[in-house]
Amino acid sequence: MLLRKGYVTSSETQQPAADGGELETFSREVLEGLAKDGLPPFPNYFQMYFEKLLDEKSYEFRKSVSEMIESESNTEDEKQMRMEQQLQDGFTVFKEILQNVAALFKNVSNMTQVARRRAQESKVINNPGAVQNLALALNNDLEKLVSVLNAQAAAIKNLYTKSAKIIQEVNGETIYDAQYGIFNKRYLGEQITLEIARMSKFHHQSTLIMAKLNSKIKAQISSDKQLALINRTISKLFMKTSRRSDVVAHFGGGCFAMLLKHTDEANAVRAAQRIADMTSGSHFFIADREIKLEIALGIAVLNVNQNAEAVMVRSLDALDAAESGALVYSIAQKESAVDTSGTALSR
Repeated sequence: MLLRKGYVTSSETQQPAADGGELETFSREVLEGLAKDGLPPFPNYFQMYFEKLLDEKSYEFRKSVSEMIESESNTEDEKQMRMEQQLQDGFTVFKEILQNVAALFKNVSNMTQVARRRAQESKVINNPGAVQNLALALNNDLEKLVSVLNAQAAAIKNLYTKSAKIIQEVNGETIYDAQYGIFNKRYLGEQITLEIARMSKFHHQSTLIMAKLNSKIKAQISSDKQLALINRTISKLFMKTSRRSDVVAHFGGGCFAMLLKHTDEANAVRAAQRIADMTSGSHFFIADREIKLEIALGIAVLNVNQNAEAVMVRSLDALDAAESGALVYSIAQKESAVDTSGTALSR
């Protein structure tokens, strides 16, 4: 979101920086302004009125809001810039590899021509001394070629090492799980960390849901291909159930996660039940057997006093509790204990 810079005037009151309550009030003003002018609360209209009404606020308020927005956008810009720099370095290394391979091919081709020329010369030589001189010349040519090839081989090896390092760094920055077409664990952790920071500022609630195929159902599936297909189905159901603001990720090992922003425990339970209902309506045929899918879910409300790792562990513990207790879902308490008051699985 682009914000016009404000300037201090003598008539402006120096007010405290914006907090969650002030922003909530300001957001209502923006929505009221849209409604008054008969405009729908679409993102573009909201941004336009947001900027328009923000200009009417105090300098301190404008400055505080701008800093909040920039703190989030700068992080993404830095990641994008770092990724583009890594890719640019990768292209440069790849170009150098191609240049070295081309030079290597050219040198081998030149040596082939030299060898053919020497072979033609040897056909008309009868003098043993001349033959010996020809052999020495050919040996010198080969030694020069070997020296050049060794240098180019070392250069190519060094470039491949650089390329492998760049690829490793890029993989370390990826946020996408190619197998399931959703975010990966690394991105999930980053988003939980950011959401905890937002919660400490704006005092709202957000919740993490973890889910995986029930172990009893998984035990009936012997084919890795079939299991991957079932897990892809679960990931698609997660995507279908999620909102645009939610973060759906593959935590690993067929365990999926959904970060529900601005969602309290009660609404998270409803979302978990909806996911479970949609999953139970999916059936797979393996050989002559029909398998009805069942998943277990763990629910953990984010705690501003815990880091992302602790939140994920709580959700996983709740997931294990749900499965061991034959429940559809289990709710983790704010600390480490688990409340297993979920809905029992239908049999």
